[in-house]
Amino acid sequence: MKITVKYYFLLGAALLLQGCVSLLPPDNVAIKKIDASQGYRLQTKNTKPLGSHNVILAFSGGGTRAAALSYGVMQELRDTRVNAKGQPVRLLDEVDRISSVSGGSFTSAYYGLYGDDLFKNYESDFLRKSVQSSLVSNLLSPTYWFHAMFSGINRTDMAVEYYDRTVFDGKTFADIPKATRPFIEINATDLQSGAHFAFTQGYFDLICSDMDQYKIARAVTASSGVPIAFPPVVLKNHATECDINGSYMSELLDKKLFDDARTQNLVMTARSYRDVTERPYIHLVDGGISDNLGLRTVLARLELLNTNIDQWLTENPIDDVLVILVNAQVKPKKTIDMTYQTPSMTQTAGALTDGMMNLYSIDTRAQTKAKMQELEREAHAAGHDVNFYFVEVDFSALDSPGLQKYFNSLPTSLELSNEEIDNLIAAGRNLLRRSGPYQQFIAKNNGQLMRSPADKEPCSLLNPIGCVFDQQ
Repeated sequence: MKITVKYYFLLGAALLLQGCVSLLPPDNVAIKKIDASQGYRLQTKNTKPLGSHNVILAFSGGGTRAAALSYGVMQELRDTRVNAKGQPVRLLDEVDRISSVSGGSFTSAYYGLYGDDLFKNYESDFLRKSVQSSLVSNLLSPTYWFHAMFSGINRTDMAVEYYDRTVFDGKTFADIPKATRPFIEINATDLQSGAHFAFTQGYFDLICSDMDQYKIARAVTASSGVPIAFPPVVLKNHATECDINGSYMSELLDKKLFDDARTQNLVMTARSYRDVTERPYIHLVDGGISDNLGLRTVLARLELLNTNIDQWLTENPIDDVLVILVNAQVKPKKTIDMTYQTPSMTQTAGALTDGMMNLYSIDTRAQTKAKMQELEREAHAAGHDVNFYFVEVDFSALDSPGLQKYFNSLPTSLELSNEEIDNLIAAGRNLLRRSGPYQQFIAKNNGQLMRSPADKEPCSLLNPIGCVFDQQ
C-alpha cells in the first residue's frame, strides 16, 4: 500500500461523490454460540496438516505490482521439488499459511479458493485485466449514479460487486477447502484503533459474527481499500449476541500481565470489540496502513511459539520452518530536497506516510528475524534438529542499478502493462531462487527446479529480466 501514488485515481471522483454515503447495512451475520472446532480458524479438525516443513508466506501491499510479484513466487514454489518424509514433493504443497495485505491479498485469496487454477486463470481474471480502468468507468457511468441513488451503494460497495463478479465468483470463506489449502489470513486495518484486523473466525468471535458466510470479495476490498478513495468496509458488532466465555478469546481478554506494550495494546483492542455501546460498528480500511508487509500476524504466531516451542515441535515433528516475505515495496526517487521551496501538501503527506511505514516495516522484519533465531536456539537446546529460515523477496536484492530503477518506477496501481507484469513475475521467481537463506533450505532438502522442455525460462539466473528490457 502506498497512499501518494496512483491508487488516488479515484480521489477526484471521490470528492465529487463525498455526499454519497452507503445506505446499505453491514452484511456480516451474527452467531449465537462460539464453536472452536468450526469456522475459518487455524485450529480446526479439518485444517490442512503440517508436512515435513512449516512454510509460511507473507505478501505485502503494492497493488498489481504486489499481486504479480507474489504470483511469480507461487510459480517458483510450484515448480520446486523438495524432500519430505523421503519423497519429492512440490514446495508449494508444503505451504501452511499465507498472510497478506492490500494487493497481495488478491493472490492469497485466489489461491485459497482455487488452488492450482491460480496458474490457469489468475492472469486473465485479475493480473492482466484493466481493473483500474474498469473501476473508474463504473464509477463515472450514469448507471452507477442511478444505482447509487436508489440502492444506497457507495464506491466500496461498487468495488466489492466488481471483484465478486469478475474475480471471486461470489465465494465466501466457507468455500475455501481448508483440508487441502494453506490457511489464508487477509488483513485490514481497524480505522478507529489503527490496529490490524484479520479476517479469521478468531477475530469474528470477538464480534459474535460468522466468518463462513462472509464474502471473499468484501474482505479483499477491505484489505486493499485506500482511505478517502474508498470508504471503509463496515462490520456490525454483534458482541452481545453470543457467549464468549471458555473460548480462546476469553482467555486473551482476561489476561492481566503483559510481556510487552504491543501485547497489551492487542488485548486492549480486542476488549474494545466486546463493548457494543462504544463500538456498535467496526470500520476497516487498507491493511497496509497497520502492516504493509503482512508480517505482523506471522510474528505474533512466532511469539506464541516462544512459550511452548518444545511441546509444539514434539507434537509436530517437522524438519524446518521457512518464512518467505514477498515485499513489493518500491523506493521512487524523491525530489523534496532538490529545492528550497516548501513541498506541496501531497509531497509532505506522502513523505511522512512513506517514512513511518518504512521504519515500521524495518522494525517488523528485524523483530521477525530475531524471533526466528531465538526459536531456533530454543529448539536446538530442547533436542530438536529444526532449522529456521527467513527469506526476503525484495527489489533491493537486485544487483543492477538499472533493474532497481525500473522496478522502483512501477506505480502502485491496479493496472500495469503486460510487459511490466511479465517482468514482475520473472522477478518474483528469480529473487526467491537467488536468496541465500532460500538456497540453504533448498540444499538441505535436496531441492530441484522442475521444468518441462516447453517451459524453458527465457531469462538467465543472474540476469532475470535482461531479456525483456535493457539493464543500462
